[in-house]
Amino acid sequence: MTLPKRYDPKHSEPRWQAFWEREGIFRFDPQDAQRPVYAVDTPPPTVSGAIHMGHVFSYVQAEAVIRFRRQRGYNVFYPFGFDDNGLPTERFVEKTHNVRGRDMPRAEFVKLCLETTREVEQKFRALWQSLGFSVDWSLEYSTIDERSQRISQRSFLDLLHKGLVYRKETPALWCPECLTAVAQAEQEDRLTETLFSDIVFELEGGGTLTIATTRPELLPSCVAVFVHPDDERYRALVGRRARVPLVEASVPVLANDDVDREKGTGIVMCCTFGDTKDIAWWERFKLPLAISLARDGRMTERAGAYAGLRIVEARRKILEDLAHSGALAGQRTIAHVVNTHERCGTPIEFLPAKQWFIRVLDGRERLLQAGAQVRWFPPEMKVRYDHWVENLHWDWCISRQRFYGVPIPVWICRRCQGIVPARADELPVDPHAADPPGPCAGCGSSDLEPDPDVLDTWATSSVTPQIALRWGERTGDLTGRLLPMGLRPQAHDIIRTWAFYTIVKSLYHHGTIPWRDIMISGHVVDPARQKISKSRLDSRSPLARVFAHPERVIERFSADAVRYWACRANLGVDTAYDEKMIEQGRRFVTKLWNAARFALAHLEDYAGEPGAASLIDRGLVAKLEDVERAATTALARYEFGTALREVEGFFWSVLCDNYLEMVKVRLYDPRTWGEDSRRGAQATLYRALLDVLKLLAPFMPHVTEEIYQLGFREREGQVSLHVAPWPEPAGAADGAAARAFDLAVDVVTAVRRYKSERNLSMGAEIAALWVGADGETCGTLQQSLAELQSTSRAREIHFEPQTGPPWGHSESGIALWIES
Repeated sequence: MTLPKRYDPKHSEPRWQAFWEREGIFRFDPQDAQRPVYAVDTPPPTVSGAIHMGHVFSYVQAEAVIRFRRQRGYNVFYPFGFDDNGLPTERFVEKTHNVRGRDMPRAEFVKLCLETTREVEQKFRALWQSLGFSVDWSLEYSTIDERSQRISQRSFLDLLHKGLVYRKETPALWCPECLTAVAQAEQEDRLTETLFSDIVFELEGGGTLTIATTRPELLPSCVAVFVHPDDERYRALVGRRARVPLVEASVPVLANDDVDREKGTGIVMCCTFGDTKDIAWWERFKLPLAISLARDGRMTERAGAYAGLRIVEARRKILEDLAHSGALAGQRTIAHVVNTHERCGTPIEFLPAKQWFIRVLDGRERLLQAGAQVRWFPPEMKVRYDHWVENLHWDWCISRQRFYGVPIPVWICRRCQGIVPARADELPVDPHAADPPGPCAGCGSSDLEPDPDVLDTWATSSVTPQIALRWGERTGDLTGRLLPMGLRPQAHDIIRTWAFYTIVKSLYHHGTIPWRDIMISGHVVDPARQKISKSRLDSRSPLARVFAHPERVIERFSADAVRYWACRANLGVDTAYDEKMIEQGRRFVTKLWNAARFALAHLEDYAGEPGAASLIDRGLVAKLEDVERAATTALARYEFGTALREVEGFFWSVLCDNYLEMVKVRLYDPRTWGEDSRRGAQATLYRALLDVLKLLAPFMPHVTEEIYQLGFREREGQVSLHVAPWPEPAGAADGAAARAFDLAVDVVTAVRRYKSERNLSMGAEIAALWVGADGETCGTLQQSLAELQSTSRAREIHFEPQTGPPWGHSESGIALWIES
């Protein structure tokens, strides 16, 4: 049972990772009907760059609570996936290989994406394994593999048959950089400085009016001018027509009670389309469609002399021409919020196109009720979900005009625009490469064309529970047994996307929530509390160089030290990247090893006899069981930081600083204190160390496993610490024993302070120690004579049930006299 002098994580951590995989320690057993199942909907990291310390932070936190559930006796279903389809991966591949998908044959670009993602996923997998993740890698998936495509298409067809997905030509959010439609959740607000320009319109029949706008390039798309019906300044203008400057067009002046009279001049032009108000007004007043902006971000032929110019170029040229013509009445710089595409930062436009949508607007109440059925950790994160659902303005757009994604499994009838869906038993299907299952049911025509679009990556990521559980597959379908799953861990910035979309799909497909609990992590921030974004990772700052390479941090400090840093945080709270905390984790690993080495050296001849437990032994066990209760409660609520701090505090302050010192004399000197007393100390030490290892196993799995294997496996019998039972208190809390332990610690602490103030060694002997207290306290302390002598190094200890002029007082008010 003797441990080597030093623990070497560089050697030990890979060895135990290989051992766990070889022994199948973390394999889910679908045949086990005895244990309850704890199923996890693991976040599949997006294959769009490198894993950084922010990913490590949140994934380790979730993995720690999953380990806890396994130790609690659950049959854990813990898959892992990679999100490797859609726009994020496309942009990554384009950047990596300096190509553009639009300039390559589609098949060639898709092949390049597949090859690139496979290489990246191998690196991702190696990193997660180096952190000791207790994943069942036999359940691995990628969102572009055949099963995921089949289930994603199955989801689409199911919603199509239920009338919950529809295709419509309508103004939709559009990114002119990525050349695709986007969903409402993919917008990002950015505060931007821009020019607010006053533009003069001439009125037919004489007179002028002035509008103020930040989008002069949309003048060619102006289809009406609106004023508020109660605005006395402009009431007389209603019904007249105005000429759009620089454009050969005449538009009506209309009354609209949605006009903000206080903004700008109080007169607003309606363009197709500048924003959501334009869309609403266009529909309400049945205005004509005038599109002057193309999908590629250039002006169309309708823009006349400005055709072919990009948006910013057209804006500049139009302002110059307005100034030259005298129609530019004034300008001022303002800061306003611009909706941009979160993937590339390009301002979002509104362009009409045929897109696929999932109905969510008319299901808001059901979605709010579903969100209320999920347990949110921390609870305040539910507000973000509710706020998002309550403020939805669009149905969920799921079609994308890109190349690398899951094909939409339908054909379109050229004659009547009817939909011909793929057969369910033929999925996955690529309509570009397969024949349709038959003619159009609406008109009988066989003149069909494949839907040109692919599904948004979120349309597939939203069915990760179904993918992991093999929904609808011929073999291994676990949805009936494991849905709702136990846990969804994720970050707070994707509540409006991943959490919301997954709830939508589960509710629409199965009529139930996707998981019972959702665990929301925070972000890692810099010392100034700013999020370390992907763009900052590309910089050359020292923080970026470290943050972007977790494998180097693991190599330098060890996986257990990095895990300690991640789990020392609080759930849902943004946390600064702090290498001092990682270094503290490394010291903790070393201290645990040294304490275990000392303890196991004194347990070599221990054969399991209970011995005679002293009051201090019972006090230690009482305090240990208090920690077990606290850690269990905290981890059950996903409060890993609280649990780790509780266990760490017990280990340092109670076990190492005090109990090990108190018990030494009974371990070293059985002739004085009796063999039975030594066995009692051994039994207590054995249980305390083993339970501490179990309590720390979720956070620092490698060093705890090594100590267990060398010191406990032969006697305990479990093949791994990580499948050994979680420590459970034997009975009710023993407050009297815990108080006795604390009283002894108070006396010892006072003696240590006495020696420190006199520059005496802690091992220095003192001639005598008198303890003055009430009779009950003296009687309690007298039962701990051996431990008090061991730690105080007093040749004599006297207990005086009285008061007098003490040298000092302990924390609990015990009077002490010391004769040195």
